[in-house]
Order: sequence, then structure tokens, then C-alpha cells
Amino acid sequence: MVARKLKPTAPVDGEGMLAFLDQRIREMQADDAVDLKQQIALEGTMSAARGAAGADSARAEAMLRGEEFNARDKTISELDALIARRQVRALALKIGQSKQHRLATERAGEIWASHFTEIAAVEKQRVLLALELQRVNRAREHLRERIIAAGGAGFLSTDSVNLLGLGDGGDEVLWAAERLISDQIVSRAEIERARSKSDV
Repeated sequence: MVARKLKPTAPVDGEGMLAFLDQRIREMQADDAVDLKQQIALEGTMSAARGAAGADSARAEAMLRGEEFNARDKTISELDALIARRQVRALALKIGQSKQHRLATERAGEIWASHFTEIAAVEKQRVLLALELQRVNRAREHLRERIIAAGGAGFLSTDSVNLLGLGDGGDEVLWAAERLISDQIVSRAEIERARSKSDV
């Protein structure tokens, strides 16, 4: 198989580089599937040289950029040249996938950071509303106690669902509140004020 000639087009910016790596990795994987089939066919008719040199990173980086692969030793067999190309491609894929993962992680972090103001606002609102619901739940239990004390049945319409409980320690709302404190979205004083408000 004659190596496909590619014009190096690697961009320099992070987002463009990520798209370029996505494309190159797909291309190299497709090329390698073709080369593998040819290698299997050639191995049925000839033997590869022993002790073939491994791929070096410079050649792998060049292939990742889209440069054409050329065997250094022009006298080697077609099979050995193919094996060498696949070795270089394997290293190029490893390098490319590592860069792809790093850039994708960086990009995800940048996107999250760009939305942090909205994240902080909605997370704070969510936890404070949950604390408010727990206050309502406690008031609901006080109402039940008064009804029972007056001789009525202690049944309320939504008894079949918990709806965040009473906030009496160790629950998911307190965990969420501690997480927001840790992330510096709210202060401990804000949480304590929300929890210490008079029950409805």
C-alpha cells in the first residue's frame, strides 16, 4: 500500500487542534485497518526481518500532523516497510489520543468556568429552597402533633412521600450545603441563617 499523502494542516489554537486531532485519529485508525489487512496478506507470502527498529516520537508526531510516512531504509521489503509504518502510526495514535484527552479536559474546564456564575446561582437557590422545604416539613409535623393532641387523626394528604425530610442531621440537603460551602458558593453563615429561621 502506498502511504496516502497528506498536507499538514494542524491548527495552533486549542479548540481547532482538538477538532484536528479528532479527524486525524479517525483517519489513522481507518488507514491502519487497511494496512493490517495488507500485512496479513503479505505475511502469507514473505517473512518480516527480525529485530525491526521501533517507532520514534519525532516521526510519530510528523504522521500525527498529517505528513507522509517514508521508510528510512529504501532497501527493506514491502512487508517490513508496512510494519514500520504501522509502528509509527501506533505511536502517533497514542500521542494523539493523549493530547486529545488533555485538550478535551481543558476545554470542559473552560466551559464549566464560563458558566460558573450561573452554576453558583442555581446551586445556591436549589439548596436554600431545600432548606426552606425542610422548614415547611417541620411545621407540618407540628401541625400533625396539634391535630393529634386535639383528638383528630394524624393523617396528612402527602404522608406517602418524604420530600427531603425534616433536616435533623445527616441528610442529603446538609451534604449539599457543605459542598456549596466547600466550593465557596455560599458561606457557612448563610446556611446557618437559612436553617435557623423560625419554622413556618
